[in-house]
Amino acid sequence: MKSKDAFNESMKTLKASTALLSLLAILFLVIEPAISNAIDNQFTITQSVTAEISFITPTANVTMSPALAGITGGTANGQTTVRVLTNNALGYSMTLTASSSAGMVGNSGAGNIAAYAPTTGIVPDYTFSVAANRAGFGYSVEASTTGEVTLAFRDNGSNTCNTGATEGVDTCWINASTSARSIINRATATTASGATTTIKFRTVINSSPIPSIPQDSYVATTTLTAIVN
Repeated sequence: MKSKDAFNESMKTLKASTALLSLLAILFLVIEPAISNAIDNQFTITQSVTAEISFITPTANVTMSPALAGITGGTANGQTTVRVLTNNALGYSMTLTASSSAGMVGNSGAGNIAAYAPTTGIVPDYTFSVAANRAGFGYSVEASTTGEVTLAFRDNGSNTCNTGATEGVDTCWINASTSARSIINRATATTASGATTTIKFRTVINSSPIPSIPQDSYVATTTLTAIVN
């Protein structure tokens, strides 16, 4: 009898041990892959880069040439260039603003060379044309990259500005205004060497101008403002 009880007790112990081992085996199968197999833990690093813009070659002062006689008159020209650098993906725009609507003002304050008067007021003239006995000071804009000058400084290739896709040389003249006028609109970032814009100025004094233009040194001050788009 005792032998049978001992046998039964041994069987119970064996079954309990077998159940425990089975449980441990199941737990091992669940836990083991997480602690012994290779796993990935992927993450990203982000760095923001802001848009910047600068004049890497600012404009230089302009001396018109030649000097003009105040009575017999003549034509004088001058130009300056500016180079803009930007990393902005949408490019930049630039405006030109004059400090005075009077054109070129004499240092003594006694007279001025009138601002150029386009035929249609706010649209540049294809050619620089000043009426008899009058004087005028104006400017035109050219860019090193096609498509940068605003529509006002493009033409139809023959006689009209503010239309077409031609970017002529020495065409599309207008007065420098105290209201900012858009002259450049680039739609992409520049190269490392920047984008170059040339601003050409012209003074015409026709014979015996009215009003008269006294002997003096005449000055016009303009400001270029470039901003990212």
